[in-house]
Amino acid sequence: MTLTPIPSTRTRSREELADYLAEIGATLASYGCPSNRLEDVIRKVANVEGYHAEPFALPTGLFLRLVPKEGAEVHRMVRLGESAVDLERLTLIDEIFNEVVDHTITIEDARARIREVAKKPPHWSKVLVWGATTISSATAAVFFRGNVVDILMALIVGAVIGGARSKLAEHPDRRLINDFLGGLFATSCAGLATLVWPTASPEVIVLAGSISLFPGLTFTTGLAEVAQKNLVSGGARLMDAAVTLLLIGFGAALVVGFQQMVGLHVPIPPKRVGLGLPFQALALVVSSLSFAFMMQVPKKYLWGALLSGATAYAVTALLANRVPTHIAAFSASLAVCVLANALARTTQRPAQLFQIPGMMLLVPGSFGFVSLGDLLNGKVEAGVAKGFEMALVAVGIVIGVLVANVVMPARKLL
Repeated sequence: MTLTPIPSTRTRSREELADYLAEIGATLASYGCPSNRLEDVIRKVANVEGYHAEPFALPTGLFLRLVPKEGAEVHRMVRLGESAVDLERLTLIDEIFNEVVDHTITIEDARARIREVAKKPPHWSKVLVWGATTISSATAAVFFRGNVVDILMALIVGAVIGGARSKLAEHPDRRLINDFLGGLFATSCAGLATLVWPTASPEVIVLAGSISLFPGLTFTTGLAEVAQKNLVSGGARLMDAAVTLLLIGFGAALVVGFQQMVGLHVPIPPKRVGLGLPFQALALVVSSLSFAFMMQVPKKYLWGALLSGATAYAVTALLANRVPTHIAAFSASLAVCVLANALARTTQRPAQLFQIPGMMLLVPGSFGFVSLGDLLNGKVEAGVAKGFEMALVAVGIVIGVLVANVVMPARKLL
């Protein structure tokens, strides 16, 4: 069917356009769109309509100044709530504002469709997302070279933490202690497991079991925003990631402190060997699908999540033990983002749809937790070293994204 372009929205009032830009900006932010990309979208849409827009996006708010060629400027401010990555809704919003830019729908129609998207139930149910969160803990234990006991314990810890997060989210005053309780529970289970099974690795159980709590994506996004000179938003995300790590770490520190008080000594586990390549391959497929469910990737694009995850894993495995960790992270990030941008150009869909599932395998949240654990245990030198390694890995990932956008531009704002 051929769409007949409608008259340009330049005939609409500046107030209508300002309301539309504020609404679409707030919606994109709620679905995990980084501040720098959100601002680019607002500027481009306003420019097409003959206006100059000066957006200022933060994780908790959006400020907009719309300047027409003639007449008074318009200001808007929107308070933003907690965001969560939802790639299906992000894709639908992308379609809507592209149609507005092409003048195939009116602003009124666009705002009505945006509200319909916001009311739409999640593509994947809460039960499935909880199951995916649980399984991602088990697959993380495989990647951390854990044994069968480690994998089973990580599965249990992940299930409890995922369920608790869903329940605590219903109570705003309680959800703030979710990270603390998660660290406390994971460390308690790891300590009990090592008493029953001396071959269990407490580090693997804690890291893998609480992997869903780690703010690796928040940290990397914040660093990327800082690199894009969006200093306030990036700094806020980095602080959010740091506070989350502190809450998880303090929960773990309470358990360790109690063990020291009662004189309970956790046996030193043997050197980790890990499961073979077939198990690694199976864990890769399962984890890629789990991340896709958690990020609400539409069913028809699950293949993109698998391809993105396979690219990240293959490049990392190829370079492991051959180059420093941060160089491997840069190379994997570059490969994933070049692939994502190429697929975005081919499918005319947002690059984030193909990028985020693979990047989830690279984000360095566990480095920060291990670093914090060493610092709390008085191992200052080791803690600083791991913290610096986390920063290098994160910078490598961000630079990989920036270089990919130059080598293979997505030709889309999202």
